[in-house]
Amino acid sequence: MIPTIAVLLTCFNRRAKTLAALEALFKQDGAGTTFALNVFLVDDGSSDGTGDAVRGAFPQVHVIDGTGDLYWNGGMRRAFEGALEQSFDYMLWLNDDTDLNNDAILRLLETTRLLAEQGKDKTAVFGSTCDPQTGELTYGGFQRRKGPILRLQHVGPDQNHPCEVTTMAGNCALVSKAAVDAVGNLEPRFFHAWGDVDYGMRLRDAGGSVWLAPGYLAQCDPNPAAQRWRDDPSLSLRDRLAHQNSFRGLYPPDWLLFMRRHGGLLWPLAWAIPYVQLITRHLRFKLSA
Repeated sequence: MIPTIAVLLTCFNRRAKTLAALEALFKQDGAGTTFALNVFLVDDGSSDGTGDAVRGAFPQVHVIDGTGDLYWNGGMRRAFEGALEQSFDYMLWLNDDTDLNNDAILRLLETTRLLAEQGKDKTAVFGSTCDPQTGELTYGGFQRRKGPILRLQHVGPDQNHPCEVTTMAGNCALVSKAAVDAVGNLEPRFFHAWGDVDYGMRLRDAGGSVWLAPGYLAQCDPNPAAQRWRDDPSLSLRDRLAHQNSFRGLYPPDWLLFMRRHGGLLWPLAWAIPYVQLITRHLRFKLSA
């Protein structure tokens, strides 16, 4: 029998992007012959008709109605719950703004099988994404920097070989059944972000591993609004802090939970670093104005 993959997505008011992501998904090389897809999509109260559009264009998708306040982590948890009611060999986490290359799933499966042959069966393999205009990295993995304080840096893939990383984002990740059995669902206490990064860390704590597949597997636009607190010199200090503390940034309850869970004895220092950096960055902007 061919391997079965539960594909998990959540969406809110991005009808065109969601339909484009699903179109790329169902055009995958090997779909239906080399592997079988079963898609669980949470429509979290979209007002632009996303759910109905998906039901019309892709009737094979299991559309789950959300409450309107699930955000990414809650929506993915709800899709996860739907998939857990059945049995699948893999789960593919996919953002609705991520357009897969035609061979993306085959390459994820190839990397996962290669790792399994090496005795690594509890794996999450991330497919890195690039900007469709520039070809530059938009989403990849996270590698822990050297030193006693937990600091993560964004890293891209090797072009020819899988590379192990500390953890991952949730844009495009193939998670093995053994990994799901070891870790379970996403942490319910996270609001929007950080649930995916936390999942990779928990998988490593459970004896698993997180990898980047070779090369880029998908296109995804960058999200400059999420980094405005870093890059916009016009912001006041109050506005800069508000952007950093928004649900797209270091939402305070999530950031505290993540650091207390994974930051070790020096977690207060790791927690404080982004706030110190925000102040110093703001002062540099003002001095250079």
